[in-house]
Amino acid sequence: MRLALLSVLLLGVACSSDKPPVQGEPDASGPVDSGSDAGSDAGSDDDGGTGSDDGGSTGDAGSGEEDAGSCEPPASVRESLLVPGLNNPRRLAVDATDIYISETHSLRPDQPEGNGQILRVPRSGGDVVTVAKGFFVPNAIAVNAQFLFVLDREGLWRVDKATGARGAVPIEASVPDVISSGTDVRLGRLAGRDYVVVATGARRLVRVDATGSASSSLVLYEGPAGTQVRGARIDGTDVWFLVAGNPEPGLYRVPLDLETPAQRVNASITSGTSLELTPTRFLITEGGNGTGRVLALPRAGGEARVLADGLQGPLFPVELHGAVYFKESVASDAGFLRRVRGCPANTTDSVGPVGTGPGGLIVDGDTLLFTSQDNNNRGAVGRVP
Repeated sequence: MRLALLSVLLLGVACSSDKPPVQGEPDASGPVDSGSDAGSDAGSDDDGGTGSDDGGSTGDAGSGEEDAGSCEPPASVRESLLVPGLNNPRRLAVDATDIYISETHSLRPDQPEGNGQILRVPRSGGDVVTVAKGFFVPNAIAVNAQFLFVLDREGLWRVDKATGARGAVPIEASVPDVISSGTDVRLGRLAGRDYVVVATGARRLVRVDATGSASSSLVLYEGPAGTQVRGARIDGTDVWFLVAGNPEPGLYRVPLDLETPAQRVNASITSGTSLELTPTRFLITEGGNGTGRVLALPRAGGEARVLADGLQGPLFPVELHGAVYFKESVASDAGFLRRVRGCPANTTDSVGPVGTGPGGLIVDGDTLLFTSQDNNNRGAVGRVP
């Protein structure tokens, strides 16, 4: 049975609005690694077969050279809606059997109790169930074999997938979600131990012990006041992330064990908002308000190439079968989910469905999973094709 849920308030105001978020301000969207809002189970990097959103899985990505594979616009594809009737669904994560959805409801900072929740629906389709309630602004999520990790206003929560149980306090309270673009929760493994990496959207990148042990956190990177740390992705024992808003912006890398300090790898990305890794390149979004861009940066070195520009607030680039897809910050429009075309240069096309972005976008096998983050029971989670 589908849920019909209460309306939500977007962008931290006390009234409802379908106005899309402005890049650099609260995004009301929700990244983890390639498929985990990514969180992390829809393509998370190292969570043992699970994934999350805000990214998109890197599996089946092709060589990465085609971009869209054709000069012809894609045929319009009718989406299949898995969960309609939602209020501001944000990020996604998947495991072997299920899709997990963070649904925010109200974004009012002064609300006395949270109406946000985590939902679950089978990947093959079926009834949606509520896994856990009482969150204020659940956003980036990740999932492994036993737990969900949820970034909320009060910090990082660990939720038992089977029972929905969570502790009385977050497992890490120093990483409250700021509802800004590019926050991420990713799962990694080091020396036989599971860790959660959180890109806070603020000045820190933090590693948290997945068991929730006391004093388990390690700050992998901290910038000066005004810094935004976004778009974390884990590749083996390295964490890649974006830094903006300080004198040394760019693409960074840091070992998961912090054996050496974080290093700036590329200084040309000055306002990055989300990041994806493929076998051959980094996919990066930056900027907004008509100047947003989608970039491809070779992992072997070299200059970034512009795949799309003139955008309002692109987020969550993913690659599937050699084509690059991303979400755009528009309201009730077919342009909220776009694909890069091989030519003319910097051309993108609507994939087909109508919705409000950015929301979340991840790769799940041979398809894309997306959220349309409308409120007033108009939000949805769907699959294309």
